[in-house]
Amino acid sequence: MPVPAADAVRLMSFNVNFGIAGDRATIDAIAGAHPDIVLLQETNTTWAAAMRDRLDYRYQTFADPTGWPAGGMGILTRDPIVSLDKLDAPGAPFFAWRAVIDTKLGRIQLLDVHLRPPMSDGGSWVVGYFSTRGDRLREVEYHTAALDPKLPTIIAGDFNEEGDGQALAYLKDQGYTDAIAQHVGAQRTWEWPLSTGGSMKLHFQLDHILYDDHFIALNAAVIEAGNSDHKPIVADFERMDP
Repeated sequence: MPVPAADAVRLMSFNVNFGIAGDRATIDAIAGAHPDIVLLQETNTTWAAAMRDRLDYRYQTFADPTGWPAGGMGILTRDPIVSLDKLDAPGAPFFAWRAVIDTKLGRIQLLDVHLRPPMSDGGSWVVGYFSTRGDRLREVEYHTAALDPKLPTIIAGDFNEEGDGQALAYLKDQGYTDAIAQHVGAQRTWEWPLSTGGSMKLHFQLDHILYDDHFIALNAAVIEAGNSDHKPIVADFERMDP
């Protein structure tokens, strides 16, 4: 993508995959997109050290995973973080972050999420695809209850469900728009090989950037870069009410 317009904020969400921590191509995918704000999922101490060493962001903050090794979070931003709250939904495998940042668009509120994977308690992805939808809905209800309704808000991350999931439907009912679906349709953001050679793959749109009516999403994209099973997603925003 070209460098974002001077009066816009480019936000990226990227599940970088804890299993390839420090991967150069994945870090280069962030740098090459020129985002002003990056919301990360599946970070850890190795990812944090590599990003601090190779990415030029004045403000970088990371939290190690608790419980599952895929549960770490990170935020990179060129603008100061005013506040940061860790949100632990009851029974959820991963926490979320609520961040307030002072940007060129004014003070905005961000929710960085990594919702429950579609895997059952017994380890079945087939059963879990159907049985965990309500879990993600309950997580999103819990996280959004912590938001300040007066602040312009963007919610982004690895939702572990496509646009027809219950968590996404709930947010759309609350007035949020999915910038990825809006601008690129159903393009996949995650893929996983089913065979050794990788000729057969699962692929879904699991990553999303949702925004409220304080913003206009000028564009959005799924970037074909990096070595994570997820692709970085970006959107450029202006304010409706600057």
